Amino acid sequence: MHSENSTVRHPALRRSHLRKNLYSLFAVSIIFIGGCNTRQTSNHDSSDNAFAAFQEKFLDAYWKQYPAASIFIGYGKYYDTLVIPGDEAAAATIRFSRQWLDSLKAFPYDQLHDNNKISFNIIKNQLETDIWYQEVFKKDEWDASGYNLSGTSFYIINQPYAPLNDRLRILSKHLQQSDAYYDAALKRLRQPTREHIELAILQNEGGISVFEESLQDSIDASHLTDSEKKVVRENVEKTVRAIRQFIQALRNMLSEKDYTFRSFRIGKKLFVEKFGYDLATTFTPEEIYNRAVADKKVYHRKMFGLAERLWSKYYGNQKKPTDTLSIIRSVIDKIDLQHAAPEHFFDSLVNQVERLKEFILEKDLFDFDTAYPIKVRIMPEYLRGVSVANAEFTPPYQTTGVTYYNIDDLTEYPKDKAEGTLREYNTYSSQLLSIHEAVPGHCLQGIYNNKNSPDVVRSVFMNGTMIEGWAVYTEGMMLENGWGNHSLEMDLIHGKWKLRELSNVIVDYDLHVLNKSRESIMNLLVKECFQTQAQAEEKYHRATVSQVQLCSYYSGYLAIESLREEYKRKMGDKYTIKDFHEKFLSFGSSPIKYIRELMLAENQ
Repeated sequence: MHSENSTVRHPALRRSHLRKNLYSLFAVSIIFIGGCNTRQTSNHDSSDNAFAAFQEKFLDAYWKQYPAASIFIGYGKYYDTLVIPGDEAAAATIRFSRQWLDSLKAFPYDQLHDNNKISFNIIKNQLETDIWYQEVFKKDEWDASGYNLSGTSFYIINQPYAPLNDRLRILSKHLQQSDAYYDAALKRLRQPTREHIELAILQNEGGISVFEESLQDSIDASHLTDSEKKVVRENVEKTVRAIRQFIQALRNMLSEKDYTFRSFRIGKKLFVEKFGYDLATTFTPEEIYNRAVADKKVYHRKMFGLAERLWSKYYGNQKKPTDTLSIIRSVIDKIDLQHAAPEHFFDSLVNQVERLKEFILEKDLFDFDTAYPIKVRIMPEYLRGVSVANAEFTPPYQTTGVTYYNIDDLTEYPKDKAEGTLREYNTYSSQLLSIHEAVPGHCLQGIYNNKNSPDVVRSVFMNGTMIEGWAVYTEGMMLENGWGNHSLEMDLIHGKWKLRELSNVIVDYDLHVLNKSRESIMNLLVKECFQTQAQAEEKYHRATVSQVQLCSYYSGYLAIESLREEYKRKMGDKYTIKDFHEKFLSFGSSPIKYIRELMLAENQ
């Protein structure tokens, strides 16, 4: 679910863990460390062994505390648990995080091997982030879209972790208190934003489909007893009623004339703090913003040169506009007309994925097993309303499963919206979309994340900047290696994509920190970044219901490009792009700053 168009949510409200169990674990760990041989290698080995035991205990406790999150990463022990949101659950989450942070400090950090130092820092950042989200950001009090049982229910019933009968029993238990969950969610929403209410309505309405025909067919096909089937159906029906009541209550909020909504803008203080916790990068928000603004001019110059060369192909001897941006826009407008019909868009992307797999093997870019299942599918309804496409990984704890490249169903769009979307994802742009979301972008990186990561911590606490930066990096890397046959059209549209990615930073910062207007944002996206009206509307909407995540693409891309050049200098004649890719991806979805330290270390 980590994509140019999607975000990862950690359910915010969970159960506390018993303090005595925590301290008994760390007492054992400290005793074990204290009995080690004084030699450095023995200290390393003993500390690493103790840390491995710590991680196992910590992760089990974490998923017990966050059972909804455990469903999305495939840790099957707590699927039947549903945490009811509220003040008590929020306080328990804070206590849990503080206790484990205190326990983490018991480990001698300097005696850990480098890989475990990465995991140590990832755990530390995750716990500190969880505390900040509860104590400061308090998203659960204003983001109505965070309350939706359709996603967890879809995973429980569709992931291949157990026989159908068991999955249905687990789902039934998970939904036993669904009415209490949605009632509590309404009470928790103390001052919601209008934008998040609208998104919650859209996604919960779409999510009802999870509980309809296909689920009913699964119940019928199961070997549950009649009484068990009856209970499952009752809990499903109760859930659908609760969702509908939740939707109606949200609609009532929108219709109340005097209802006071919170602004979607979070302001500079929260933006800077969230940037630090979520991205875990060496950049500051101001630094990446200033770089994006400067790079916009660089790409304008490059694109003008390409548009000049393409002008006669599309306009013959027709007089050119007087300004450079108009010339670029005019050529892009012609290229945008080259696109699939709505009914053929999905199939065209299926074909692209197969060709991309063949290309990366032909060019020897990765050691990738193309038999690993990547499925292009129509986007589930509960994920719709944010983007035209996204990627969905196989949960890290599952040994089998499918990695999905989700495509929205353009045949259901109104005619004008469908045409605008298709122009944005024209014949050339749709190829970059498939590179970014599927191969070798998100889907391939997700496969490496689960199969090759040296530590499950990196697979379950994935760094968004690394993930999004990787997908952006692969776009240019594939073109460098010959995808698109170096056509001027592909290069021009790739320039447009770079503007799109750097404009993510500008839009995010402009809206939440500089309080710029909708008109200003739309002018930037349409006139200076050459996006269609439909794409610009989508991006503006996305920026109103998310914060900071849009900065991760360009931040990560710049960090990876810089690392590749440094690694190339380090390796000299031994450098190959395949070696760089395999080495980089071997560290899982870790923050790039940690990957950089290890890849450039002298003994590597």
